Amino acid sequence: MIDTTLTAISSFLLHPLFYIGIAAFAFIGAVRVAKERASFHTRVYAKRADFVLSLLPGLLAGLIASFVLIGYGLTLTTPVLLLVAAASLLLLLTGRMQLQSPAYYIPLAAFALALLPSLTLPTWLDGDLDSEILYPSLFLFAAVTLLAQALLVRFNGAALTSPRLEIGKRGRFVGVHVANRLWLLPLVVFIPEGVLPAFSYWPLIHIEGMTFQPLLLPVLVGFGKKIRSLPKDTVATEAKAIYSLAVLAFVGAAALYFLPEYWFLCLWSALLAGLKLALDIRSAIAEKNKPAFFTEEEKGCRVVGVLPGSPAEKMGIAIGEEIAKVNGQPVHNEQTMYQALQINPVYCKLKVKDLAGEARFVHGPLYSGEHYQLGALLVRQEEQLADSIV
Repeated sequence: MIDTTLTAISSFLLHPLFYIGIAAFAFIGAVRVAKERASFHTRVYAKRADFVLSLLPGLLAGLIASFVLIGYGLTLTTPVLLLVAAASLLLLLTGRMQLQSPAYYIPLAAFALALLPSLTLPTWLDGDLDSEILYPSLFLFAAVTLLAQALLVRFNGAALTSPRLEIGKRGRFVGVHVANRLWLLPLVVFIPEGVLPAFSYWPLIHIEGMTFQPLLLPVLVGFGKKIRSLPKDTVATEAKAIYSLAVLAFVGAAALYFLPEYWFLCLWSALLAGLKLALDIRSAIAEKNKPAFFTEEEKGCRVVGVLPGSPAEKMGIAIGEEIAKVNGQPVHNEQTMYQALQINPVYCKLKVKDLAGEARFVHGPLYSGEHYQLGALLVRQEEQLADSIV
């Protein structure tokens, strides 16, 4: 059992997509930090946070999805898995995590299946499988992976949204949040025996006279969006859209079970990718037409972001809340807040309004020797301080 587990882990760690995913995490983190520094002269999260905060949720989602795939005994061929990996890599190179979805790269792999008969493949890649098994399995793989993606977006998608400042329609700064997330899922699938070398202790599955061996694969799913309102609300809406795609893929898998024809596979693939594209376009238009939530306020300062470990976080100040008074002084921008903080540079009392408009009072010590005192990110005016953070 231990040898089998170690061998499965080795197949996961030796897959090129695993290391490509790690490099993508590093790139996403570097770009995010650069954008945050351009807006606020500081980073919100460290570069490694994109990998660390996504690691455990991705492993858990992969574990749940693998139980479903193992229970079904999902079987794919090595050429198909390579096509899925290639399509995933192709979309990853665009840098748009919204495209890193099974609703895009699995239909691309399905369309590319038509090219396989014209290719001369090595002997070890000659994984032949009847369309009665292959086509429903491919769409079931899409459905389960989409379900895992929806769960990740719903419960982890808002965990690392990056606050930014940009010029709004009226030529003034407004705040936005950018979600650019990537998760690495370990998924178990079965391939025909003999395609890859197996050992005496490698478990084999016998189904209708055929023998299959399990394989642990890295699968990448992503989520990307510019959010002009509260991140949690928008992310929850996006997750519901992905759930609907998973349902469509499950229906497609059932339909392909009864009619396993290649033209029918292409039809369902076009339907899945087309619906995903339509949902993405509709979501982008709706988000663009929303009024900016993070703007300058006549009374109070809207919080765009909160630095981890800062006094603002320890006081329980949340994204989207409004700081009305600091040390008894009304504030309406970062300059008036900075002046109010100087009344007592080591301790402050704040009047904060939550998202429902209810006021509460919080207080706590301030940091000394740091480039900020409170750790709250605000929408700035054109006349900005040396550091756009208080």
